[in-house]
Amino acid sequence: MSTGHDQLADDIRQFRRAVIPDLLLGMLRRMDDTEPNLLQVATLYVLDAGADPTVRDLAAQIGRSMSVTSRLIDLLVRRGWVDRDEDPDDRRAKRLRITTAGSDYLRAFEQVRAQAQRQLMTYLTDDEQRVVSEAMALLGKASRRHLDERDADAAH
Repeated sequence: MSTGHDQLADDIRQFRRAVIPDLLLGMLRRMDDTEPNLLQVATLYVLDAGADPTVRDLAAQIGRSMSVTSRLIDLLVRRGWVDRDEDPDDRRAKRLRITTAGSDYLRAFEQVRAQAQRQLMTYLTDDEQRVVSEAMALLGKASRRHLDERDADAAH
């Protein structure tokens, strides 16, 4: 017997299966042959949070070795998506930050994702679209609370 959680999980899975192909194909159409992999996109999102981690901190966050993380950062620096600056408190360490170009890439990624979601919503009635919009607003509120809590935990 399926529970409400099982049904929700299945509904989310179906939603993603409908959206993700259009999202990925849309992103590929906007790029040349240098499309980033999942680890590179995830790293940009980590850096987009604004903490300016060291390479060691980033390696721990993304669960990769220092050597893998260093090569990853080298590639993102060459693409112009990440800057590596000397840490003012420790000249041996480098601080990482996302560049405007890196942020622009993420915003374009988000716009393509939103377009794919809006396209899917055209299959809903006006009332259903209103319900989805209200639910997304609630998820946005929950996301902000989650991020605030995560930031507070990281500060301690």
